[in-house]
Amino acid sequence: MPAADTPPHLAPVTGSGAPLAPRWHTLALVALQVSVAAAGLWLTHAGGGVPAAPVAPAPWASRLVSVYLPMVIVQVGLVIYVARVGRPQSALGALIGRRWGTPARAAVDVALGLLAWLLILGGEVAWARWSRVTTATSVTAMLPHTWPERLAWVVVASIVGFSEEVVYRGYLQTQLTAFTRSALAGIVLQAALFGLAHGEQGPAVMVRFALYGLGFGALARWRQSLLPGVVGHVWTDAASGLLRP
Repeated sequence: MPAADTPPHLAPVTGSGAPLAPRWHTLALVALQVSVAAAGLWLTHAGGGVPAAPVAPAPWASRLVSVYLPMVIVQVGLVIYVARVGRPQSALGALIGRRWGTPARAAVDVALGLLAWLLILGGEVAWARWSRVTTATSVTAMLPHTWPERLAWVVVASIVGFSEEVVYRGYLQTQLTAFTRSALAGIVLQAALFGLAHGEQGPAVMVRFALYGLGFGALARWRQSLLPGVVGHVWTDAASGLLRP
């Protein structure tokens, strides 16, 4: 079903018809993602690890600039690329899909997003107890430690969660579904790329994130919208920094 307010010449987020952009546009993004992931994996396995921003004694203002600002710039840049670069008008509306036209739909999407967060939380807790693996240093370095950082973290988590849903479940899932002519292939391939993007944290994290990508992809396909996934993704990211000692 077409998204509300979506230009008629653009395919909706979950459609399997014409892609939103030409092949070169998608291949360039995938090549960039694979290159960055490969570099991160190489640094990790070479023993150098991923450079982590200082946690202490750097003042919170310094960490906002050195840690959070680059994350925001990258994510905003990715959204601009998939939604605007190489096209006569913004495709963001088509990427997002169906809107909250009624309170009932909004309530269902929010509930589904919170359910997704609970499932991810349960999976992470179970994995932590079973594997006894500590959080990667690169991840710990990003988490907030002061109240100003926690407030900034909510903003960063909102931007990152929205951006990743637009890029993976919106753009890549739509493109790959159209190229392969298979909704299942589109969901699986975007999930694999989502997992690969977190590969510097280790194979186990990569697999877990790929599974989360499958879930968010299926949710977007079912609801014909990114909004429930955005709710779940944003709250998952925000809670990881807020609900900690």
